[in-house]
Amino acid sequence: MSRRSINSANLFLSASSSTQNDSSAATENSKASSENQATPARVARASAPEYPLVLLIGGSGFLGSEIRHQLQERGVRYIATSTSNTAAGNKDDEFVPLDLTASDAGEQFYQLISTSVKSSDNPNRIAVISAMGAIGTDKDEQVNAALAAAIRASHRANDGDKDVVERFVMIGNTDRVRRLARNVSFLKGYASGKDEAESSLRKCFGSQGCIIKPSFIYGGDAISLQPPRLPTGLGSLASEILGLYPIQSLADALPDALALPLAPPVSVEIVASAAVNIALGIVEGYTEELAGEAITMAGSVRTWKEKSRYENWLKEELEKDGVVYNRSSKESCSIDAVSEIDEERRWKRINVLKERLLRGDSASVDSDSIDDEVAIMEELECLRPLSMKPANDPKLNGQWNFVLSKDDLGTQLIKELLPPDYYSFGNAEVPDDDSAETSKSPPWKLLLGNLYQLKGLYMRIHDEQSQVDIVLSSNIFFGKIPIDIVFSTSLLSTNYDDETEGTLFLEKFESIEVGGISLPLPSSWQRFRYLEITYLDEEIVIARGSGGEPHVLVRANE
Repeated sequence: MSRRSINSANLFLSASSSTQNDSSAATENSKASSENQATPARVARASAPEYPLVLLIGGSGFLGSEIRHQLQERGVRYIATSTSNTAAGNKDDEFVPLDLTASDAGEQFYQLISTSVKSSDNPNRIAVISAMGAIGTDKDEQVNAALAAAIRASHRANDGDKDVVERFVMIGNTDRVRRLARNVSFLKGYASGKDEAESSLRKCFGSQGCIIKPSFIYGGDAISLQPPRLPTGLGSLASEILGLYPIQSLADALPDALALPLAPPVSVEIVASAAVNIALGIVEGYTEELAGEAITMAGSVRTWKEKSRYENWLKEELEKDGVVYNRSSKESCSIDAVSEIDEERRWKRINVLKERLLRGDSASVDSDSIDDEVAIMEELECLRPLSMKPANDPKLNGQWNFVLSKDDLGTQLIKELLPPDYYSFGNAEVPDDDSAETSKSPPWKLLLGNLYQLKGLYMRIHDEQSQVDIVLSSNIFFGKIPIDIVFSTSLLSTNYDDETEGTLFLEKFESIEVGGISLPLPSSWQRFRYLEITYLDEEIVIARGSGGEPHVLVRANE
């Protein structure tokens, strides 16, 4: 099989296609189901001065407050509205009072747009994000439908040849949630109001309107019933567990009422980031409806994130060569500045970082070892020579072992099941024999070990960088019977700009095999997602999935 490639112009056509049985059905007018298929969108670079002014409706609520926070971090100018005109946790914020249920709400919002255009640094460029909504009240229908007034006012501002409001982003929910709400008496008003607002958005903005459709949103410190919400710790745990293969397979077979509680929740940070990225024009392609993985992909775009932890070193190195370092934007890792550094010093720094990463002493840089490990990986990514293009490099083929340093539930479980010497690096203590390991093992592990033993976990890339197998090498029944669990995906080389050419792939699950027997794929897994190989040499790989988290892998001794 030869390696395939695709350019940014065709990315969203391929990405929004295909269930498992029909990967050729995508056309320019096709709209992938927001619940069962991914709709990866491509990314366009944009610098802060080019961003539109953002009008944020409902800026004082739970989601609105997070959106405000992210806009502030990026230095994007915005105007937030609030029915109560009160700041939520930020005394420096000022809110424009706006009650969209008022009889003259449309005219109020139109005047707000007109006034904002005149005062904006970027005339005639506005994006609207709505974080407003109500559920579980006697005014659900009225409040949710009221957004249509702002949508029509925004459309009115675009009359004629004017294109003042470039994008309009609103928050909805998954098709499964909506179907269930239409059939529950006390939720019918909620569903009806949302339906009216979404219909108005489609009519007025077409492809320039975006509906983000999370199942449930988690975040914060408290449990909430209206709206239903889990705090960050529980929500993150629920997202990990509910996203597992057995649970998603079960959800496929259940009716909406029973399957809905099994839908993985999405963090408020990711939903807010997706809304902001789309509003600012960072994410393009098919963005009319985003759900599930597509929200994560849109929310994890990293173009704006400031890579500042290595700034002092970079500045010092450049000054040695008489180069004045002047950081001009927050959205890249200063690759242009890095290119000015002498190659010998670049590779010397790369080797120091690699040694530190694999020795496991990243904690010596700062107090939080996980954060420091990420910082080291980010610096390696930024020091990557532009000539390093993993998608075209046969070095990517081969077997790679995961470095299990994350603290999520899945990683901790795998670390418990694997032999300690498999994932230990540097100064970690490794038992000299099985008796030492057994003496420290909890009872559940001893019991499980009689039935299932995980001997290894690795990634195998082959067929000219076009296929990936994640292999769990295992034994069952007291270690007597070897059995491999293999998750296979295909890779499609792509890019969204010159900098990501040769580093970015679209990845799609193709099969799951246990002992050579194929298992059915859950519908939620039948989708494309991003896989970005951001650093590659003979010894290590740094990869980022669609969630944006970096992971380091080490080449196995084959």
